[in-house]
Amino acid sequence: RSDPQLLARFYYADEELNQVAAELDSLDGRKDPQRCTLLVSQFRSCQDNVLNIINQIMDECIPQDRAPRDFCVKFPEEIRHDNLAGQLWFGAECLAAGSIIMNRELESMAMRPLAKELTRSLEDVRGALRDQALRDLNTYTEKMREALRHFDVLFAEFELSYVSAMVPVKSPREYYVQQEVIVLFCETVERALDFGYLTQDMIDDYEPALMFSIPRLAIVCPLLPAHPRTCPGATAHMACEIVARSSSGALAHPPVSKQGVISALLRPLPELPL
Repeated sequence: RSDPQLLARFYYADEELNQVAAELDSLDGRKDPQRCTLLVSQFRSCQDNVLNIINQIMDECIPQDRAPRDFCVKFPEEIRHDNLAGQLWFGAECLAAGSIIMNRELESMAMRPLAKELTRSLEDVRGALRDQALRDLNTYTEKMREALRHFDVLFAEFELSYVSAMVPVKSPREYYVQQEVIVLFCETVERALDFGYLTQDMIDDYEPALMFSIPRLAIVCPLLPAHPRTCPGATAHMACEIVARSSSGALAHPPVSKQGVISALLRPLPELPL
């Protein structure tokens, strides 16, 4: 059990998971609810541990063949945590067994075939890794690599489908617009520093007045003839709409028109509520 090699660690982690699962299956939760709750928590922890080791094995075994997960940047921050993989495994098993996500009946039915295929693939991977751990801890066979590739693709596909069904996920257009605004704000700050409108100390100290000024400067700057990104009908209009919709803290009374937004932006800072 003290062997640091990944296959050895996986073998004992998987063995512990099987022991907890067997005890959970034989327990009557109605007679001993506290023990049942404890075992479920332990079961989820074991799942997290097994998946964490499988991910480390894939990083070492198939580093160039990992399934792309660029979509994760679209997930809300509260979703992106270390225990997400274990929750996805648990969700896949529940869906494969016929359960339905609350208020997500159509999504559950659509994901069920993928959940079944994922759970089968995971069982194949666990079997292949256990078998290899008993044979040779220092070798990754091609059969095992292929099983890991297939599982990684299915897990990534299920991750996107499951999270998208549970929480709002940005569309490609929404994510693109967000990136455009980030670039616009960064360029605005750089230009304001060059012209002496801002100081580095204000940025380092998160000066409140600066936080209100950045959206204003970002909208006004593209309207100036000398600005390299001057485009009254596109960049400025997009920024105006976003600030008017979502930055009510930056405008005392967010106007609905573009002209109204610009007028409000040009008001002195002291008139804004802090």
